[in-house]
Amino acid sequence: MVQRVNDVVLRPMIFVSLGRGVPENDELWRSSRFIREVVRFQSAAPSGRRAGSRALGLGLDSALVALKVVAGRHRGPFLAVNPWVAVALRMVGKSDVRVTGVYAQKGSRSFRALRRLLGNSHVVTTVKVEAEAWNSAGGNALEVLYGNTFRYPKYAPSGSDALRIFVGGSSDRDHRAIARLEAEVRSSPFPVSLVIASGEAPSTWTSGSVSIERSGRVSAARFGEMVADSDVVYLPLINSGRAAGHMVTVGALESGVCVVTSSSGGMDGYIDGEFVTALEEEEAVLPQLKRAAEVTRLRHEEIAEVWKTRFSLSAYIERVGEALTELELRDRTRS
Repeated sequence: MVQRVNDVVLRPMIFVSLGRGVPENDELWRSSRFIREVVRFQSAAPSGRRAGSRALGLGLDSALVALKVVAGRHRGPFLAVNPWVAVALRMVGKSDVRVTGVYAQKGSRSFRALRRLLGNSHVVTTVKVEAEAWNSAGGNALEVLYGNTFRYPKYAPSGSDALRIFVGGSSDRDHRAIARLEAEVRSSPFPVSLVIASGEAPSTWTSGSVSIERSGRVSAARFGEMVADSDVVYLPLINSGRAAGHMVTVGALESGVCVVTSSSGGMDGYIDGEFVTALEEEEAVLPQLKRAAEVTRLRHEEIAEVWKTRFSLSAYIERVGEALTELELRDRTRS
């Protein structure tokens, strides 16, 4: 089947991904105008690591899903959910490959390797800085806002005045900023519960009405519960030249919880100043989180509605399709 969009031929693709996924989400991809089938390697490491190595885990799982494509005699074009999946597909002879995301900083070894191995593959990134870096290196990329449907629980009010803060995720996290927040929490004059899920060893500290808990690694389902049980999500990010924080941000908005993030090029386009706000570096962190928490308590249903219209998987799929169409149009114009 051939789809024509704005006079551009966009052949339906096979979406290639890692992990078990959610059947309803896979069906959303299949029901789009540009995806005809979904292929997954369901036994991929949930954390992305094998033998303690993310490079080994992602590399091995990408190779295995590419071999699954070969064994199933699937024919392209393909849309890979990760650049290393796209590399693996090209290594097994699948040349008609598109990809979502770069997730590598310009000039890094990973970036240079991906740029060499992916060649002229169309790339849809989730942040402007990645698309600009890819294009300046001779590639062909467009950025769109990330979106997903994690099916996280909705915001759960606590019924108390305690400020519940959640810090989650490990990619590009600024551990000095986390330590700064912890110091403020320890001396807080009002009740605070800080939960940190960044993959570190579990621990608990309590003093009166103030507590700090490090949960260690948790399941995706538990992560969502922890987001919904918070009044604000804090993203302390290192200012790098790659996407970071998007999954946690989208998950928080889905639950109806505000996000406060440190300034980072990786969050360009996601900060709206209302439900996702940038941290003022000259001001203490805790008062800023407290203000954002008040917005969550009063407007959590409105926040979830913004997620539905802008950041759900359906919205994201539509944006990816539009970007792929535009990239096809660019190629036609150049030729």
